[in-house]
Amino acid sequence: MGSPDIQRTFELSYSATTMIIFVVPGLVGLVVEPIMFLLADRYPRKWFIAGGLAAMAAGSFLAALAPGPMTLAAALAIWSVATGVATSLAQATLVDRAPDQRARTMARWTLCSWVGDLIAPVLLGALAGMKLGWRAGFVVVGLVLLASAFAFAVRRFIEPPATDDDDEPEPLWRALTTALRNPILVLWLFGTALCDLLDEILVVFASLHVRHELGASASWQGIILGAFIVGGALGLVILERVLVRHSERRVLIATCLACAVAYALWLLAPNLWLSAILMVPVGMTSAPLYPLAAARAYACCPGRSGVVLAASHLFTPFGLMLPWLLGLVADHAGTHVTLALLIIQPLGLAALARYKK
Repeated sequence: MGSPDIQRTFELSYSATTMIIFVVPGLVGLVVEPIMFLLADRYPRKWFIAGGLAAMAAGSFLAALAPGPMTLAAALAIWSVATGVATSLAQATLVDRAPDQRARTMARWTLCSWVGDLIAPVLLGALAGMKLGWRAGFVVVGLVLLASAFAFAVRRFIEPPATDDDDEPEPLWRALTTALRNPILVLWLFGTALCDLLDEILVVFASLHVRHELGASASWQGIILGAFIVGGALGLVILERVLVRHSERRVLIATCLACAVAYALWLLAPNLWLSAILMVPVGMTSAPLYPLAAARAYACCPGRSGVVLAASHLFTPFGLMLPWLLGLVADHAGTHVTLALLIIQPLGLAALARYKK
């Protein structure tokens, strides 16, 4: 949030700013979040989610008051871990409540997250228009989160159905290692990690590509990004309805193949108009891939979504390294080659779809 302003406030280098905003919170989350997810399979989730929202609020207020970069790093670490716990467990609980509708639940969840991604920049833009800085942004977010935590704590909450082995639960570490010995789960967790390719990573490298190769202005970059977002929202709405009549596996295979074709055509676009038009089907076919892959991962451990979330951290280092590795490719071979590599996502998920679990 407001990283350029944060950098100026504390007179930080680019590397130090990156460490504070991304690396430190990511490393803390890698250690703490799996423990919280495993515990959430044994104790009432309501208090994990409500506590996560309250901790997010506390982290926001601490960040707003941070006198120096170390305090800010601690605040962002608290905020990041609390966000992972609250949002991931809310998602997992919805999935557990309707185990026969996992993909449709994930489609709705992903659509709501896209709406949130649109609202956040609007909020920050409004604060900037009022000449308020990043500290005010954290205060506003903290107040919203505090109200959300209170509202959630006092409302009725339906816990997910209990599993058969809840009377004699495994030790936490054994529960995690047992899950990681399931090769199908590990494959689908890898599939969900691949879904970063045609999401944030695509946005970054596509912006660079259209600017350098097609001469796009900032406005054109915004138009092309907007086409991707609109296409993604449409694709998620369509996915939720298509799953009523067709199996998840069949929909996944068809969407992967359609995505590969749509993405290849976009890569060949010779001008900005075609790039913007062809980005719509890219968004429509790529956005459904994450909810479909995540649904398959949850299906590997019915009623134990906390274990699935904990096991997913196996690929956190992969997710942290992937943008850096692709950046090296772009430095040596250009953005077109780098973007071409992203087609691994739909092709890889289509290969995984042959596993019927």
